Amino acid sequence: MINESHQLVNNKLWTVKVLNIYWIMVFMSFAGQVIGLIITIYYFPYYVKEYTISKLLIPATIQLAAMGLTSYFIKVKGVKGARILTFTGTISALAIIISHPSVPGLQVLMLLPMAAILIYLDQKKLKFSLIVNLIGLSSIYLLPSIRAAVSVYEYFAYIFVLLCSYFVFLFILSRVNEVLEMLHKTTEKERELMVKSTMMERLTKIDALTGLYNHKTFHEYLDFLYEQSIVYDMPLQLAVIDIDNFKRVNDKYGHSNGDIVLKRVAIAISEKVTEDDIVARYGGEEFAVLLTNKQLETTYSLLEEIRCHISEQFHEELNGNVTVSIGLKHLEKHLSKVDFFDEADDLLYRAKHKGKNQIVCDQLNLASFNEKALNGQH
Repeated sequence: MINESHQLVNNKLWTVKVLNIYWIMVFMSFAGQVIGLIITIYYFPYYVKEYTISKLLIPATIQLAAMGLTSYFIKVKGVKGARILTFTGTISALAIIISHPSVPGLQVLMLLPMAAILIYLDQKKLKFSLIVNLIGLSSIYLLPSIRAAVSVYEYFAYIFVLLCSYFVFLFILSRVNEVLEMLHKTTEKERELMVKSTMMERLTKIDALTGLYNHKTFHEYLDFLYEQSIVYDMPLQLAVIDIDNFKRVNDKYGHSNGDIVLKRVAIAISEKVTEDDIVARYGGEEFAVLLTNKQLETTYSLLEEIRCHISEQFHEELNGNVTVSIGLKHLEKHLSKVDFFDEADDLLYRAKHKGKNQIVCDQLNLASFNEKALNGQH
């Protein structure tokens, strides 16, 4: 039996489709019987009553009752369709065969339920359909009308056709199983390759220690955002952040404790910026942040919040705190991409030389900014 995880069919959908095919078969059968009634009226008027009852009303009633109950159980009650479809197809086929015993070859209709069951790609369900159809075909041969119309040789020929068809259907299922198995393995390999590719791509983009973007990825974003900002006049700022006296931390407390501090600072920065901003570990204890769609004053306030937050963090490994210095530059159209970064880097060194633990921005009137901030607090 084909593993359920390999099945690519929607069983519920195809059950309804098979049910619709059965309905078409019933209506075609009814239409044929009506045509037969018209011919009977014209050529054999004495046989109209018997024909109407035995050839039209009885088989049509049986088929409609079987189809109506099946539709109710499948569509309303949600009954699984394999076995009920087998019984319904067999009953509908038998109704046609019994009502027209003198029509040769109608017994091949018994193949229809078996063919319909193929949609489930299940050998057990196919075997069940074979058994039901063999019982049905054997039982109708007990009827005198069928025995009179079908010789024993013809009967065994129909049995032979039914069994041969079963083995052909088994072969089809085995082939489908093989194809699905190959498809499953191919899908698994593709999934593995996608996972590996994603991991490799992440490794090339992400700094292993901090989980931030790395130096290379930062410059890729800088290239893109610089062009967007120049072409569409979008505000863009660059902040270069450096942990103060970090060499002393590594020398005194060890690189493992220094790595812990680096991670905490990285988290402090990434948690405060917005999802539109790009945060990268530029190298060593230095971080670079591209801030988009913000006014310079807003960016400055955000970075000041980050600086204060970092300076207030207590590190048990150091039994103290660390601070950061920040150089902030707002992109102007006359600046090249290289100048944009170099000027932000120069502002960082100015912050270092001015006493560290501060932000330096040469494009912002800090006196006016601080006055507005104080007024806003009052």
